[in-house]
Amino acid sequence: MPKSIPGKISALILAVFCIQVIVFFVTIFNQNGFGAMVNFIQLAPYTALLGLIFGIAGTIKEEGIQRLLTLTTLGISVVFLCFTIYFLFIWSFGG
Repeated sequence: MPKSIPGKISALILAVFCIQVIVFFVTIFNQNGFGAMVNFIQLAPYTALLGLIFGIAGTIKEEGIQRLLTLTTLGISVVFLCFTIYFLFIWSFGG
């Protein structure tokens, strides 16, 4: 468990990321994919921004094996931002 406050918040955001991914895949398979993308676009920018902020702060503050948790949060937040940008600006609906 991380020792600093940014590290602990980064662990909490990592849990939020996991919940968000589970909800995304459940929505894809139970409803339509468009609704899943809309929900992802609504939530992912905020959680990814918080993940970037606290991931960077936690990486600076933590030492040793606890730094791995904050680096994981930082990496997942970058992936979430990339998916958000892809869904917003690159995805085409065949038009």
